[in-house]
Amino acid sequence: MSGIAGILHLDGAPASADALDAMAAASAPFIGPDGVGAWRSGPVGMLRFHAATTPEAVGEVQPFRNPDSGNAICFDGRIDNRADLLARLDRAAAADAPDCAIVLALFDRFGDAMLDMLVGDYALAIWSERRRRLFCARSPLGWRPFLWTCDGRRFGFASQPRTLVEGLGLERRLNEGAIGEYLSARFVTQTETFWQDVNRLAAGGALAVEDGRVRLWQWFRGPFEDKSGASEAELVERFRSLFDAALVSAMRSDRPVLSQLSGGLDSSSVVCRATQLHRAGAIDRQVIPVSVRYPGAPQDETKWSSMVERELGIEAVVATPDPLDLDAQRRFCAETYHLPLRPNVMTAMTRIMRAHDARILLTGEGGDDWLYGSHGHWPDLLLRGKWPTALGEAFATNARRLPGALRLLAAHGAGPIFSRRQRESALRPHLDFSAEPPPWIGKDWARRTGLAERWRNDPLPVDLPSYAQRQRYQVYWFSRRHVNWDNVLAFVDSNGIELRHPLHDLRLTKFLMGVDGGMLWRGPTRKYLLRQAMRGVLPEGIRTRSDKANFVLTILDAACERLREHPFEQHYSVRMGWVDPVLLADAQARFVAWRDAGSRREEVPKAPYNAVWFTLALDLWLENAFGI
Repeated sequence: MSGIAGILHLDGAPASADALDAMAAASAPFIGPDGVGAWRSGPVGMLRFHAATTPEAVGEVQPFRNPDSGNAICFDGRIDNRADLLARLDRAAAADAPDCAIVLALFDRFGDAMLDMLVGDYALAIWSERRRRLFCARSPLGWRPFLWTCDGRRFGFASQPRTLVEGLGLERRLNEGAIGEYLSARFVTQTETFWQDVNRLAAGGALAVEDGRVRLWQWFRGPFEDKSGASEAELVERFRSLFDAALVSAMRSDRPVLSQLSGGLDSSSVVCRATQLHRAGAIDRQVIPVSVRYPGAPQDETKWSSMVERELGIEAVVATPDPLDLDAQRRFCAETYHLPLRPNVMTAMTRIMRAHDARILLTGEGGDDWLYGSHGHWPDLLLRGKWPTALGEAFATNARRLPGALRLLAAHGAGPIFSRRQRESALRPHLDFSAEPPPWIGKDWARRTGLAERWRNDPLPVDLPSYAQRQRYQVYWFSRRHVNWDNVLAFVDSNGIELRHPLHDLRLTKFLMGVDGGMLWRGPTRKYLLRQAMRGVLPEGIRTRSDKANFVLTILDAACERLREHPFEQHYSVRMGWVDPVLLADAQARFVAWRDAGSRREEVPKAPYNAVWFTLALDLWLENAFGI
């Protein structure tokens, strides 16, 4: 995958080749397998770490400058609605132009407003020579990172933290507030990182550096069309159309395309529908499914992924997961300045990708975020006078028991309307149980870092017309995606791989923002809309499947290995009073006992196991990335 970086001297001093070389050296060789491009003009210098993942990107030159306008772009990502954009430009860009050239041509014509026209995953920086202005932006879901720093004299940006910290020689200081959010398992900050003075541009955010000042704003704000009056047939048909468009876009590649196949509803939908589209001639290649399997383990999904293979008459590439390699995780932290990877399937996936000379991996990510459903639309139904509809949904959800249905409707329907506490619980999920720090966090440290205030002062950046839309916008504004995924993105980037998530396609998610909530969760059935749209696409056993695998055992095994060599008492966060080792050790012991007793899924202990892994991961980061 590609990455970008750059520097701008606010006093007008020229950007030096040495400064760009230092940033490039801090980034290599972990991104940019196809080379590094550099460009300088006066006070600005930009870098692009190249990895071609589309036919148009092969041989492209970045940073890219339009000699007519004098504007130059540094673009990391992919545009998925090229045909629409080329039509807007009316032959101002060639049909085979790289994505960066299309985006710059749009900027030259429409300015900052061109962001509203783009569909895809991207982070970009554009230097306007005549205005002496640097404009930067991220796509709404934030799948391409963008970090920045400014000391009043020099502005720097990069895809990766090491490029800024090491490349610009920044002073290493911890941001204990963001670390407190992470250890509490309630990470809400959109703009801070663990590094003091290294900032994150929010997903759907933009910034401009002009006249020596940095201005930030949220460009992606809606509005979103209300689809609650549409019929079920109309919504199902529209979903199918948009999902198909997302899959066609996600398959754009000059190499083989692989797709994760766990056997769950989401990943199976991607593989099955992409296969159907290929057989109908809408996609030029067969997607290659990849299943990582856990023979004999409770989380093994072989039964389900095999069902897809039989239905399609194809054979998945099968791999077994790698155990956690602590030495490899230490190297990863030291080389990228990211948190270690949570034990997952990515190391096995990268081996398979290399064997197929592939750079694109599709996932089912997004199904749980957008399609799972909630009761967030019940207050809207009550306010619109649709009491019978709301009561009917509550009745169906509560196994057709009227007293329970009334209690459910009062809590989730009337509660957010009349109670500020319940409204905050519905619209600010991180405050579901309390705005106070959880018990494993040191009370003195929590007060000193202002953790409670950080959670309370976390409003949405948009004012939307309904409870349902405000709740669903949380998926765009999902801060924990940064700590859950930025290290994964860095890892796959270092292996020349780009992840694509068709269920997070912007066209699809904007549609889902306006869908009636009863189409997502109907009675006992979650993901109702997806299940209806995939009728005749998925094997019926998967389409009607209601359970999910629990992968906590893979994390537990990794934690046991780490704690054998480095018990809680030796962790920096324990020695500093940030976390309580007694509570964490108790959670670890409960999960070990559960595993040893047979790890039946329905009996998962009620203990904060995320906090255990976060503490272990942070300790590896502090030791190997920060240098404590």
